[in-house]
Amino acid sequence: MTGLIEVSQQAVQLENTLFTLAAVGYLLATIGYLANLFGKTEWGPFASIILRVTLLIHTAFIITRGINVQRVPFVGHYEFGNLFIWGSALIYVWTEWRLKEKYYSVGAFMTPLIMIYVAYLTVIPNIIPAVTINRTHTALRPVLQSPWLTYHVTTSVLGYAGFTLAFAAAIMWLVKTYLGEGSGLGRSLPKPKVLEEYMYRGAVFGFLFQTIMIITGAIWADTSWGRYWAWDPKEMWSLITWFVFAVYLHARFTRGWTGFRTVTLVVVGWVCMVFTWVGVAWLLSGIHSFG
Repeated sequence: MTGLIEVSQQAVQLENTLFTLAAVGYLLATIGYLANLFGKTEWGPFASIILRVTLLIHTAFIITRGINVQRVPFVGHYEFGNLFIWGSALIYVWTEWRLKEKYYSVGAFMTPLIMIYVAYLTVIPNIIPAVTINRTHTALRPVLQSPWLTYHVTTSVLGYAGFTLAFAAAIMWLVKTYLGEGSGLGRSLPKPKVLEEYMYRGAVFGFLFQTIMIITGAIWADTSWGRYWAWDPKEMWSLITWFVFAVYLHARFTRGWTGFRTVTLVVVGWVCMVFTWVGVAWLLSGIHSFG
């Protein structure tokens, strides 16, 4: 059994405080971006500043967690979930920095997704007893004590973050197409072609790192277990996610697909990604069950 790491009460309190501040910050940023979307444009810059400060606080949490567990905090739902949330916020902040205030409307769809991910770590376990998020400080299992862990998990985080951004743009496209220019909300969203470009960029970014994640996982599996592929549920659903986005990119490049068909593929891809992260953990057992 993985051994517990003794951590001082002050260190645990600091870690928990930083996490709580980050969660509250993401919530405030979500409120700000939504207010901006519904016409209170002065809230856009406020939300942007709050999100950037929150990203710094969350970075401090990850560093503190790493110090407390005496390793890079990559393992388990709590640690990976925090990295995934952090990566999603980072990718959005980076794109917003490049596109400035015209990108604030994307924040109104991206930050609620981040809050859903935060809820999985905080609220959902209180609603669904079967879902347990373990926050204990544990040492790495021997099989995880490999340099490949860093490459594998980092690329997974970035891949998931890219897919989240693509999904946010896909939902915006659906809302924009349904409402058109006949409502204030519809007019506040970018044109469908612009949203398709945002969706494409997020998907390409996510697909690149998802590909690297699968490759590094296969190499790591070979060094650890003597085989590249084990047909584990997590491996299979990661491949399914990769395949859906591969179909999307292929259809866009070679078939010229645009509009609802490509949006549907991105939505399906995101659902597969979430199932790979959450669904497999609680519904299917396998060698990737690390708590």
